[in-house]
Amino acid sequence: MLQHLFDQLNYSEDDWQIMMCAHIRACEMLGVHPGYYEHKDRLARTIMKLFDKGGRDLEIIASIVAHRESIMVRLLSTRH
Repeated sequence: MLQHLFDQLNYSEDDWQIMMCAHIRACEMLGVHPGYYEHKDRLARTIMKLFDKGGRDLEIIASIVAHRESIMVRLLSTRH
């Protein structure tokens, strides 16, 4: 069981490349810097979840992540 979980968390270089490019593209869509965005870790986790569910098209992943993030930012900005 533990080995199965470990195997799922191992990504190839190609996998990492797709996820990194999706992260950069999502940040471009949001108009933020990928290295300095306050919620870059949240973006990365969402990208990894989509990738783990079978997403491989970086443009689709980036679009979904950017859309979700814009909703999250709007929701959090209305809470005080």
